[in-house]
Amino acid sequence: MIHTFYAAADAYITSLTPTVNNGKTGTMYTGLDPYSGSIYRNLLRFDLSMLEPNITIQKAVLRLYLTTRYQAGEPQQLDIYRLTAAFEETAVTWDNAPGSVLTPDYTLVDDNNPNSYIDIAMTDLVRDWYTTPADNYGIMLQTTELTNSLLAFRTREYAESAMWPMLIVEYSLTHTVIYTSPVIGDFSYLSTSFVLEGHALETAYTITYDSAAPTAGLAIVEQSQDDDTWAQSTSISLDPGETRTMNVSTPMVYERLSFVNAASAAMTNTVGSTIDVNSNIDNSNETALRYESSNTLLPIDPDTGVMTLAVADTTTIIITAKYLDNFNYFSFEIIAAP
Repeated sequence: MIHTFYAAADAYITSLTPTVNNGKTGTMYTGLDPYSGSIYRNLLRFDLSMLEPNITIQKAVLRLYLTTRYQAGEPQQLDIYRLTAAFEETAVTWDNAPGSVLTPDYTLVDDNNPNSYIDIAMTDLVRDWYTTPADNYGIMLQTTELTNSLLAFRTREYAESAMWPMLIVEYSLTHTVIYTSPVIGDFSYLSTSFVLEGHALETAYTITYDSAAPTAGLAIVEQSQDDDTWAQSTSISLDPGETRTMNVSTPMVYERLSFVNAASAAMTNTVGSTIDVNSNIDNSNETALRYESSNTLLPIDPDTGVMTLAVADTTTIIITAKYLDNFNYFSFEIIAAP
């Protein structure tokens, strides 16, 4: 995934006019002007609060539009320093500018022609800002300031937004799989590594169900953004001893695999008793289920799995994932004895 951030604040400061603010111009300058002996520096800040939680930043690039190179044909060294205090775009001057680290975080020797983009990789710094947002005071751009090194860039005040300073962040979701092993009808699974395909993560599970299990089982994949509220994604049913593979598209942060099955093939209770069929179901993650009885004389609450045995008879209870419209299920018998 790629997110482009335009500068939230930009300005240039100069020793030529140390008390004047230059935060609302369409062009900013950095370097040494040999004619006046004045030094120019750029200040930039990007607001990264739109980045969602639990991501891995793979790459971050600062892109600037170069309009003028005052020493034509000469490569210029451009250094990026992280700021150590905040600045206000409409108030910052040479005299009140914030401090910065002593050594540059990044250095680029640039020989681009005017009216072109300059890209500067600054991945580690952006990762630091993402981890500790309070440290994001922005950056300062400056040259060696020893010779005619003056460069001019467009700012966010310029009319054409395509030339504004921008930070291009490429990232992927950090994906977590949670698995709780059932007590009855144990099974094994193999989860593939997570592969970024476009804007979705693809996860594959290969599941082998215990050949000694008393009934079929139901594998349900659930997804969550916060590891608290879970939504059912897909399910498959497996017979004892069967191996199947589930392929799941997972754009959310968390995913868990729940396996639900019966402890025994049948439950026997006396007529007149009220039972909860969940007592015969292993459901470690307490995923939501739907219940259906094959015998209208022995109805069951489809949401809770509670039923009253009104007559002496037998029924098959069919269990499916509550919020999935499919035909994957497992079942067991209820015997109402006189």
